[in-house]
Amino acid sequence: MDYNFCDLFAASAALTLAVVLAFVKMPGGEQWSALRRMNRLLIACYCALGISNIVTSVLGIGHTADPVLYVSMLVVSMYQAMLFTATCVAFVSPSTISREWLTTNTLVISCLGVMLIYSVCAGGAQVEIWLWGCTAAYVFQLIYYCVVFRANYYHCLHRLEGSYDDDMSGSLRLVTNAFFGALTVGLSALVFIVFRLDNIWYNVFTCIYIIYYAYLVICVINYRIGAGYILKVVAAKEDPAYATVPDESTDAEGKAGPTMDSLHNAIDPETEKQLAAALEKWVATKQYVRNDQTVEDIAAELGTTHATLKWYFTNCIRIPFRTWRQDVRLNEAIRLLSEEDAPTSSVHTMVGVSDKSNFHKLFRKQVGMSLQEFKEKIRKSRKQD
Repeated sequence: MDYNFCDLFAASAALTLAVVLAFVKMPGGEQWSALRRMNRLLIACYCALGISNIVTSVLGIGHTADPVLYVSMLVVSMYQAMLFTATCVAFVSPSTISREWLTTNTLVISCLGVMLIYSVCAGGAQVEIWLWGCTAAYVFQLIYYCVVFRANYYHCLHRLEGSYDDDMSGSLRLVTNAFFGALTVGLSALVFIVFRLDNIWYNVFTCIYIIYYAYLVICVINYRIGAGYILKVVAAKEDPAYATVPDESTDAEGKAGPTMDSLHNAIDPETEKQLAAALEKWVATKQYVRNDQTVEDIAAELGTTHATLKWYFTNCIRIPFRTWRQDVRLNEAIRLLSEEDAPTSSVHTMVGVSDKSNFHKLFRKQVGMSLQEFKEKIRKSRKQD
């Protein structure tokens, strides 16, 4: 019997990745419920893919370019697009990926799949008609998922930057890479189906989606390890304990609260003095190196509120809190490079910045040279002394 060994390899890889996902333990709590659900669905998807690759290899479907191959690839690609998109959206907006959303998408895809399989069994010209019709539906599906992801991504970014008062785009790079990888897999399948490519390109496509499957497992593991601070904000609706503090113009019930003008009269000199002392201690103890604290968390740690902290920086320091914290972190980076000879590859994490590229750009903009150039300058000055 002529087996397709590429399919056998893909089956082994998919089943192995399913085992890896099964051992990824998601934390408890309602804010992680969507990701726990997606992890279980991905395990099922990987197992189903592994089994289907074994069947494809045994039957030799990948060796011949016939409608059965294109129909099976189209149906599988529709399910994959749904699960990949749902996983990526769950990273940035857990509440969007509800059971209702998954059920509705699954039913629509299943109905199209049943009609495709029926057309293959019936034979005749209707096979091509249904194949092209469902291909058009697949294109619409990809466009729809792009719109869904884009809307939820920017909503998440807005909430994160509002809560952490920092540039958070770098923190979501893993999520965007995961989605664009999924889109690449989906478009590769579309090209294969539309242009009716042969078995060589089928093997190429198989390698592409297996690489992505492995990358998606890495994304899930990395998100599980280091992205709790994202869920702390984006899952606030699911868990009231993680709700962000309302804006200074409203109270917890949405009623009118203290404005910036009223705070001007409410904050007395003694309060300003206490806040200044608390900030000085906050800097001295290097609390700014923590990047998992929202502005509300920081304000509470300083013994004040977000509104008061914002007023203080606007009216007393005369610069926004974000700019002030950036300057503090840059000064610490300069000290680490000049006094402790800190490695340029990790100095950004040492000062509390998660996005390396953004920090390097900021450093060059403020200091006028790269971290490595600054370090070389310090070394030369020491030799001259």
